[in-house]
Amino acid sequence: MLIIGALIIPFFIYALIIHIKFSRSENSKNEKGKIILAKSAKYALPVFPVGWLALELYHRIITIIPYETYRDAIWVLVMLLFTIYGFSIRHYTRRRVFENQEVFGK
Repeated sequence: MLIIGALIIPFFIYALIIHIKFSRSENSKNEKGKIILAKSAKYALPVFPVGWLALELYHRIITIIPYETYRDAIWVLVMLLFTIYGFSIRHYTRRRVFENQEVFGK
């Protein structure tokens, strides 16, 4: 589980930078920015409960998970949640910029 966490860290840091840049920009304060944050949360927030449920079912049905592994898995879920949140913010802001571009030559 620690190896998976180590692989997620660069993506987590990138998503953290995206979130900080977006939250400090003027775009996050208007209505479209609030819609982007809501859509991003809609896709990112279900990751934690679903992952926790899967981890709990694995613990109860298949085999007992040691506390250290359980703790590491929860941290991986938190990092994964924030990574998905940051990348979905990036996706929606890029799509909005692409839709707002003018077509040249017409």
